[in-house]
This record gives sequence, C-alpha cells and structure tokens, in this order.
Amino acid sequence: MVGDGRGGPVFGRIVNTSSEAFLAGSAGQPNYAAAKGGIVGLTTSTALALAKYGVTANAICPRARTRMTEDVFQPAGADGLDPLAPEHVAPLVGYLASPAAARINGQLLVVHGGMVAVVERPRVQAQFDSKQDTFTYDELDALLTPHYADRPPGETFAAVEVLGLKREQDMERPRSP
Repeated sequence: MVGDGRGGPVFGRIVNTSSEAFLAGSAGQPNYAAAKGGIVGLTTSTALALAKYGVTANAICPRARTRMTEDVFQPAGADGLDPLAPEHVAPLVGYLASPAAARINGQLLVVHGGMVAVVERPRVQAQFDSKQDTFTYDELDALLTPHYADRPPGETFAAVEVLGLKREQDMERPRSP
C-alpha cells in the first residue's frame, strides 16, 4: 500500500483465493468448502471496512490443475494451452491488483480456461412473517412446507451450476460483448 503519510487515501489491493467448492458444496470435504466460504466472508467484510481508505478486496475461485486437484480433473490434452493452467488465472490477479480495478470491490470471480465469471451475491428468495411475536412450529409448517413442496429433491443453497461454467466459444455459442 502507498499512502501520503497523513492518513489520506491509499492505493491497496487484496486478492484472496477461494474455491467453487464453497458455492457448489463438497461432499467429500465439507471442511474445505466451509473454509473457502469463510474466505469469501472475510473478503466481503474487508472490502467494506477498507473501501474508505482506497483499498479494494476481491476473491477469486480459480479452477486450476494443482497437486491437490490432480485426481479430480481429466489429464490435460495435447492441443494448445491446458484450460486448467495457472496462466489463465494470473492475468485476472494482475488486473484486480491494478489501478484499473478501482471500482471492483467485494466481488467474487470464477476464472479458468480463458473465462471469467462474476458471481452474483445471494438474494432473498422469500420472506415469511409471523402473525404473532414469534413463530410456532405449526405456523412454520404451514408456511415452509408448501414453499418447499415442489422443489426437486436434492436442490439446496448450493450453486452447482458454477461447476458447469465454460468459455462460451468452447460451447459453440457467440460470445457476449
């Protein structure tokens, strides 16, 4: 960080590394998913706390081939740059650390294989208000049971669709502007 020594705004950038595991869940490693979710919470809080000083904090979820993931992903193909090569991640980190990213703060970005996805924050899906000071079991049953009645089995808060993210040209669709 660079400051003027008088307590004025500084230039500072924090780029934390999380994982899609916290978004999609990780049945085999719930502790890992929870830790990566904690990093996003830390990043969001840090972004809010340090914005007034000119410091931004963002988190990335890089999908990359590492020793930890060597049993997870298929072997790299022989054609071109491996979509899971770290070379796909480094430019985003450099950009987020630059002055050009001054307006990007408290964000979560998934990056791999020539693709960056900006993940939207969670939103409230529904709200239920008690008719008295506090809910009763019966009132909750009358509200929540019908709300979840038509949900597909296994649908949770997990954003498993993030695991299917691919570069649009790889899916043979036109790229967005």
